Amino acid sequence: MTRGPLELRDAARSDGAIERGSLVGSATYPIRDGIPRFVGSDDTGQAQVKESFGYKWSIRSGYEHPRVNALNEEMELARYGLKTLKEFRDVFAKRARVLDAGCAAGHHSSIYLTPESHPKEWVGTDISSAIDIAQERLGAIPGTSFVQADIHHLPYKDATFDLIISRGVMHHTPSTVAAFKSLTRVLQPGGEFIFFVYRKNGPVREFTDDHIRSVLAKMPPEEAWEALRPLTLFGESLSKNDATVEVPMDIPYLGIPKGTYPIHMLIYNYFVKAFSKPDWSYDESNLISFDWYHPTYAFRHTEEEIRGWCDEAKMKITHLDSRWTGFTVRAVKER
Repeated sequence: MTRGPLELRDAARSDGAIERGSLVGSATYPIRDGIPRFVGSDDTGQAQVKESFGYKWSIRSGYEHPRVNALNEEMELARYGLKTLKEFRDVFAKRARVLDAGCAAGHHSSIYLTPESHPKEWVGTDISSAIDIAQERLGAIPGTSFVQADIHHLPYKDATFDLIISRGVMHHTPSTVAAFKSLTRVLQPGGEFIFFVYRKNGPVREFTDDHIRSVLAKMPPEEAWEALRPLTLFGESLSKNDATVEVPMDIPYLGIPKGTYPIHMLIYNYFVKAFSKPDWSYDESNLISFDWYHPTYAFRHTEEEIRGWCDEAKMKITHLDSRWTGFTVRAVKER
């Protein structure tokens, strides 16, 4: 992709039909249902990720209940270092042009993107078919538009956006740092980049995660969804157990700090991601595990790595939230 000028025209398909509204540059990119489609990759792992997330976000019973949205709102405020939902929404509403890179089905975007509070222009981009669900859910909000594209190969000019958010996406690409560089390219000087990436965990949890992923990533999405059932039910059983375990001293070679832990959290944080919340449905809990274990790419990183990326890109970190799940970063590009 050259990112050169495009013109809108009809194009003949291989079956002889005419595709209305194709974007034509050095190649032809179709527009279907009002969404330009720039997706095309020779990377088989990225193709698997595309299929995985397309399937995940098609299970709307896993994320559309108000209780899931309520937890997301609570967690995002804490991660951003903000106190109110209005503060959170103002971060985006005050911007002229926002890119949501990896918007999926608009699940996270719906927290801040409302008919009453929205930026002048918001562009949702995702590699998977979830982009169609995002358009269905958010497309009526003024200033929204949707593009299906790979964030390693964005069809935007340099310095197009004054705010970019990429929440839990870059680590699901062939290279987290390459995705980071691709996104900072399209950020204006003085613009803000908000992102979340997974954190490298202790050795037992890292081993377990990689082992389970190596098994499930080879399965079609529907089969992997069912294969996760025993793990999700195990998490459900643990979540109902109110026993606690005391770790009397730090165990540095396992990455476990001393403290008193609910048994579920001890196992979940340091041994295996057996997710479940007592008041959540099976689909809601299973979706969390599916997101983690089915995509081929799910890289984890250290704070030192993230600070190195930002230094190299001349991005000044203004906020960094560090917790065992990952790092939420707000950084501004130098002028």
